[in-house]
Amino acid sequence: MILSTTSGDYPIPAEVARLLPNVPALPDPSALDARLQMEDFRHWLDASPEHAIDYERLRRWHLVQEELAAQAKAENRPFVVSDDGLE
Repeated sequence: MILSTTSGDYPIPAEVARLLPNVPALPDPSALDARLQMEDFRHWLDASPEHAIDYERLRRWHLVQEELAAQAKAENRPFVVSDDGLE
């Protein structure tokens, strides 16, 4: 798995990937079936309170990783994806 950030793309270590919540891909607004993708995602999100929690956990994790990657790039040091932000 790869984490895409504004600072670059980074491999997600297997031990981190196992901890990530199982969330479907976000709809692609430029896709021909974007409306259908949005409806499917909305239905998935509304289907269970756990889905909303999982989505929020993954979103927060991505924001934290984005920030950590930017800091590493600004300090000219390597960045390794971690589980920071999953708590």
